[in-house]
Amino acid sequence: MTRLFNRLVDGVASHPWWPLVLVLAITIAAALNCVDRDGSLRIGVDPSTEKLLPQDDADRLSFEHLRATFGDTDAILLAVRFDTVWRADSLAAIAQLSDALRRVDGVKSVYSLATAPNLLAQGEDIEVSTFTEQAAQDASVIPALADAFVRNPVYRGTLVSSDGRYAALVVSLDGVDEVRFLREHYERRFRELAQQTTGSAEIHVTGASVIRAATTLALLDTLKFTIPTIYGLIVVLLLVAFRSIRAMLTAVVGVSIAMIWTLASAVALEIPLNVVTVITPPLVVTLGLAYAIHLLSDFFSEPARNAAERRERSIHVMKQLAPALLLATATTVAGFLALLLNALPAIRQFVMLSVLGVSYLLLLTLFFMPAMLSVLHCGSREHNQLGNRLAQRFAGPLSRFDTRWRSRIIGVALVLVPVCLLLATGIPVGADYVKGFVADHPARMDYEAVNRVFNGANLVSVHIDSHLNDALTEPELMQAIDGLQTWLRKQPEVGAAVSYVDHLKLINQSMNEGAAAAYALPDSAAAAKQLLVFAGGDDLRRFVDPRFREALISIRLNVNDSAEIARFAERTRLQLATLPQPLDGELTGSSVLATRTVEEIGKGQWLSLAVAGAVIWALLALMFTSMIAGLWALLPNLLPVAVYFGLLRILDIPLNPTNSLIASIVLGIAVDDTVHFLARFNRYARALGNEQQAVEKALAGTLRPTTLNTLALCLGLLMFAGSDLRSQVQFGLLASFTLFVAWISEITLTPALATRLKIVTLWDLLRLDLGQSPQHTIPLFSGLSLRQARVFALISKLERHQAGDLVIRQGDVARDMYVVVDGDIEIWIDRGGEHQTLTRLTRGAVLGEAGYFGQKRTANAAATTPLRVLRFDSQDLERLRRRYPRIAATVFRNLNRVQAERLARATAMLQESHQRGESPQ
Repeated sequence: MTRLFNRLVDGVASHPWWPLVLVLAITIAAALNCVDRDGSLRIGVDPSTEKLLPQDDADRLSFEHLRATFGDTDAILLAVRFDTVWRADSLAAIAQLSDALRRVDGVKSVYSLATAPNLLAQGEDIEVSTFTEQAAQDASVIPALADAFVRNPVYRGTLVSSDGRYAALVVSLDGVDEVRFLREHYERRFRELAQQTTGSAEIHVTGASVIRAATTLALLDTLKFTIPTIYGLIVVLLLVAFRSIRAMLTAVVGVSIAMIWTLASAVALEIPLNVVTVITPPLVVTLGLAYAIHLLSDFFSEPARNAAERRERSIHVMKQLAPALLLATATTVAGFLALLLNALPAIRQFVMLSVLGVSYLLLLTLFFMPAMLSVLHCGSREHNQLGNRLAQRFAGPLSRFDTRWRSRIIGVALVLVPVCLLLATGIPVGADYVKGFVADHPARMDYEAVNRVFNGANLVSVHIDSHLNDALTEPELMQAIDGLQTWLRKQPEVGAAVSYVDHLKLINQSMNEGAAAAYALPDSAAAAKQLLVFAGGDDLRRFVDPRFREALISIRLNVNDSAEIARFAERTRLQLATLPQPLDGELTGSSVLATRTVEEIGKGQWLSLAVAGAVIWALLALMFTSMIAGLWALLPNLLPVAVYFGLLRILDIPLNPTNSLIASIVLGIAVDDTVHFLARFNRYARALGNEQQAVEKALAGTLRPTTLNTLALCLGLLMFAGSDLRSQVQFGLLASFTLFVAWISEITLTPALATRLKIVTLWDLLRLDLGQSPQHTIPLFSGLSLRQARVFALISKLERHQAGDLVIRQGDVARDMYVVVDGDIEIWIDRGGEHQTLTRLTRGAVLGEAGYFGQKRTANAAATTPLRVLRFDSQDLERLRRRYPRIAATVFRNLNRVQAERLARATAMLQESHQRGESPQ
């Protein structure tokens, strides 16, 4: 695998035009896939809340069945203000508006004073005429009509407001989905018709379709605002940071290609933009900027003045960046993939698109952007990069602060994480799709006006199913439904509740010449069915099916917050359970399904986060070859997530479909900077042999790109604050704050932890060369596997010496031991100015044990050929014991064996010298 990657890197560096041509061809095909022949984008927009639930969800299937049986249950509400409704010209205007609305293509019915029958009994016949028709025939009856309307329980507070100034018209649509509703501007057409026919200065239009259309426009407006603004941010930030137009163009082109590929994938996979997936394009652009900053920071660290230097620079950058970028991408993807535990299609679609977008960014950053930088001859001169000197200046003091206060920094993190997570257990789950708009948004203002005037604008329904034809004409079952309605009307969230039972009572009263006592249900099924069949009319079909086995109780709620709806739904569910057999009842409606959606998100939040953390920990443990090291490396990234949840609890912000994504997104993104820092720290710690200096060097190399990344991400996400949707505004503000906390954690907690860890990366294990079969040719590694031998070598310090270098000086005080990996070393002493050779050691030899056990060096050791040795001390062995106890046990055993053999040889030499009568040297 490593060989294949190296060949690919060499190919890209040697022939940079080829990846550019290939990527350009793919991008043209992707762009063409995103656009129709007429130039419009093919990607769809779906703001409906019920479609956020799985297609086979029982509640969603029930809601769709309800629509098929009774028509559109999410009707449009028009509220028109008059000086008074009960006047001839006002009633005539209402009739004219009702006729105009009925003629609109796609309108199934209009329920208003012009269509609602005012039943009058004349002998044995019932005259069915509307309020406006009766007023048109004789204007003098209008006061009586007003009085009859107030006493009518079916219409009271529904079609005319309690103060008599507002008239309501309920418009039901047929075959008009969200796309058509928006494309043909139904809301605007209804408003214009109302203005033309009534001349009213105050007209309000609301309903689920209106809210969905407004949400769609807000989502599109969010994209139109955020993406260009983020692009402007990219241009300015990169120009200021790197002072290179060509570098800026490289990043902009690379990020743009990733976004085009992502949108093309959405079209190919038929994934629409909704309140969740709309985040993906700006997120890909913002992440692409972060990836590009890491690349450009490495690329511009040294100048490349000619083609050969540019080639070598490209190879160096690609190889240097690959390990950290691969792990960073893997952890980001892991954070996204954990969200797949949530059953909501919108969340899964977001995950799919985001994973694809991040994968595209990885490929483009690793191969396309270096090739483009090479073709554009970037890096031919040194650039005074923004913040570079500042980062170098602050790296020293910051590293000393992190080291000095290491224990306290780690202690604060270890306290904050559990405390904040404990607070998070009390976070409410909820969303208000109307108050989700900013306060002065027309959709919110219209809804709140209708809700205030008519004590409810949120339409939901109770679906009653008896499963038996004509069952709903049985007196005992009708009494049960009537009792349910009485209970519903007593609930504080309910403004009105109407069903076929109310109409049946009204018909029965009319047949009894308006007697108040006759406002009751018939006492036989035959009488009830006769009244419903012969006097019910088309209006009744909105509440009961022709077979009299299914019915609908239409409810107007005066709340829209999902938490309040959930409480009402739970009480209603318990009440429905008391209905007698064979009645089954179920509360349904768009807002009820939206509440279910939010509840599903809340249920899956903690499991998704736990799985994301576990997967990222596993990746870090694999990368750093230690479960403990992986756990410590995860801590700086758990801290901002914990603080985020604690903040939600303190500010009493509920979890909703949008902000529930922040934790997994930040967890995946924040790991990137941790990986980049630890990779650099690991490299410098080995080269310098000093952890304090390694922290300073690693901070000097990562402080600037990490800060620029955080700045770019925060500014990019803050662009959501310009949205008309509060959920998008919240997402931008909360995500930016959490990433800022992650930055604080990266420059303080991560360095503090690094000084306590001896990092061994999987990449180092694969690259480390200990020669042929070190476990068989080096006695200290006897009994170890090749991987275990490499782990010990990486815990130690691998040093290189030239021939003639003095490795150990006689008389020095040092506590190191050495193992010869390659080359020859001479052991000699200085006796009276004379160089006296004691022995020559080769591969596998152990030396320096006297210093290790606290004594002065008893001899000199000098390389006679190019030499590689492993140097380790007691601290290295202690780290090995803590992190890799099995490896440590084997190494200690082998050390004891080596020392025992050496002691045995020394004893034998003493005995032999004594027998010859010689004094030992």
